Parts: sequence; C-alpha cells; structure tokens
Amino acid sequence: MNITWLTQGSFLFENNGTRILVDPYMSDFLETHGLKRLVKFPMTFEELRPDVLICSHDHLDHLDPETVQQIAEIYPKCIFVGPKSCCEHFQKLGISSSRLVLLEIGQLVEFGAIKVTPVVAFHSDPNAVGLVFEMDKKVYLSADSNYDDRLVNEFTLDSDIVLICVNGTLNNMSIDDALNVVKQIKPKAAFPMHYGLFAENTVDPKSFIDGCKKIGIKSKALQVGRSCEIADLLDEEIQKT
Repeated sequence: MNITWLTQGSFLFENNGTRILVDPYMSDFLETHGLKRLVKFPMTFEELRPDVLICSHDHLDHLDPETVQQIAEIYPKCIFVGPKSCCEHFQKLGISSSRLVLLEIGQLVEFGAIKVTPVVAFHSDPNAVGLVFEMDKKVYLSADSNYDDRLVNEFTLDSDIVLICVNGTLNNMSIDDALNVVKQIKPKAAFPMHYGLFAENTVDPKSFIDGCKKIGIKSKALQVGRSCEIADLLDEEIQKT
C-alpha cells in the first residue's frame, strides 16, 4: 500500500496492482491566470499508469483539461471519476460516458483493491468532495475545503491517516483550521498538502507539523514524487518540538 504526493492536491494511491490518480495538474495551464509553477510534476505520463483518475472538483489545478485529455488518450482503459461538475467537464472534453463514474456523498465505490467513499467538502465548487480511501488502512484526503464541523463525520472519524489542505486561501482551510479537524478525527498520522506549487498560493507547513506532534499525531512534510508505504508512515517515531 503506497501513497505518492504529486504536488498541490494530487496523489497516487497504489494497492495490490490498482493505481488511483487524484487531481493531477501536469500542465502550465494556469500561467495565463498569473500562477506560475514553482516545481515540476514529478512523474511522466508513461510513469503514471493509472487505472482510475479521480477529480475532487472542477478547478483547473485539480481538473486540468490538458492533463485529463492526454491521460484519456494514452490510457484508453482508464476510468474517470468525480462529482457532477467533474463528470460534466469530462464529457465536454470528449470522454465517453461509458468511462465515467459519478461520485455521490457517502456512496462507496470499489476499484480493484481500493474502496473509495466521497465525503463532504466545502469549497467554491458546490459539488466538491473529499475522499476516504480504504485499503488495509483508512486514508482521508480532504481535497479543497473550508473548515466546517461536518468534515468530522462517520466516514472520516476512524481514519488512520489524514491528508489535509493547509494553505488558508481561496476557500481552503488554514493551518489552525486543519489542526482543528485533525484534533477531532485523531488519526495516527496527518500530513499537510495543497502548498508549494504556486508562489501566490502557498504556506510554510511547519506549524501544522509541530502542532500535530504536540498532540501525539505523527506528521512531516511529504517529499514530492516519493512513494511512501502506509506502514512506514504510521510507524515513524514522533519527535515533539
């Protein structure tokens, strides 16, 4: 069971041969909107080999039209998954409805060895979702969301790992908001994400990491492009600061 952070809100989840790619932003599409990349996407299209591509909401750094179209062409068996806004966008990009799976809050879907449950998110795309992945362990990916008490719910409460946005701008949780969620969910480990890609929309995650450690939750800055076994992420020692 591996997790690889691929910048911003993008991750690759792998379990027993199933590969689920989430929210890949591989182009420079947003440069025309004044957002220039600080780091390159760490994998090539050929290295990704996705069975499933999930987009959590219809924003360009999560549903990147150039990336989606190339993956659809390179991987004709890849399934495209998302809430209503994303499925509509997939169809506009020419992806057949036979390759689409609609996500609805609380409705579990299974892809090979990985179960996925979409959960509530509170973002400027009203169809936005967070995602709970179940392998041998449970991983909650907040995706983009403002803080709301309802982020802590029956699906997220017993998560082993939380991957949570911390940038605090453009309808996303701040570090204090993210720590509030983590304190309530009480996972074994929590890792910050949605920072470090654009100079105009980033934050230093150190205070989040330190805040987690102070309450006995393992945390660190994930290395972009480095595949991590879930067992290793959970077994690391906590060094409180």
